[in-house]
Amino acid sequence: MLNNNPQINNIIELENEIKLFRKYNNFSGGEKLISIQIISSEQDIDYSLITKNTEKFSKIEDLLYEKYPKYVETENYFIVNGNKINRNKNLEANNIKNNDIITLIINNLD
Repeated sequence: MLNNNPQINNIIELENEIKLFRKYNNFSGGEKLISIQIISSEQDIDYSLITKNTEKFSKIEDLLYEKYPKYVETENYFIVNGNKINRNKNLEANNIKNNDIITLIINNLD
């Protein structure tokens, strides 16, 4: 279906590309991409990534530890907007939104 208005044709083309992208990457109805940033209270982490809002936080944590392996050996927890993150819940259930900054805190109980 072609329209005489090039702007409308561009919009239709972009909508079709988005549908193909969502299908190719197995997106379900409520899934969307969000950008998050992880920093540390020690100020030695600045890690940004784009992920699905339905991704479990434990997977994000594993990706972080691949890049910053020294933190695998420490007892850590994460805070977003003043709330502690449950690693077993997904980003949406942890109320993590696009462009949120997550802070890694080392639990120094020693």
